[in-house]
Amino acid sequence: MTDSDYPQPLQALLAGRQAPLDAWYADPLPAAAAGRLESARRAARRRARAPRPEARLADLIARFHAGKAVEPDYRTLAALWRDDRLAALLELVYGQLLASRGLPEAQAHLDRGFGRAAHLLAPAAYFRVMKRHDLLRLLPPRPQPAPARPLQDLLTEARVIRRLGGGRRPPVAGRAHGDTIG
Repeated sequence: MTDSDYPQPLQALLAGRQAPLDAWYADPLPAAAAGRLESARRAARRRARAPRPEARLADLIARFHAGKAVEPDYRTLAALWRDDRLAALLELVYGQLLASRGLPEAQAHLDRGFGRAAHLLAPAAYFRVMKRHDLLRLLPPRPQPAPARPLQDLLTEARVIRRLGGGRRPPVAGRAHGDTIG
């Protein structure tokens, strides 16, 4: 599997390009592909003097899909990255990874990431992320981590819950969006 075989947002991270804040980075990778990616990233880290921040996120994603603990990586990056864009991207990516497995702390990270990214997003991207997060909020947290699921599966489940009238949870950090007409 080459870099071009990975999902588009992950390709941007691997190439060291500025990764879009409105992309979804947590679609599952097969275990074998995640292992190859993790090995390739480890080799790249040995060659690079100072890896680009985007590459550090690719490392986190690879480790997550390879079944490794990534919370220490997240905490390290959160302590190091003070730039609004990088901090927002880290929160969004980490929240997405947790959401893909149905973990209860996902929404807090998604909310923090969206809050930090809001002023950096173009209007269309802002509303796309806001709507996505509002739908994901409807998903009940799982008591145990589930296998990672693609975004489309998560959104389909959330839409079914919404259609059935369930899952009423408050939007973004307990309050309605004050910047939209509702």
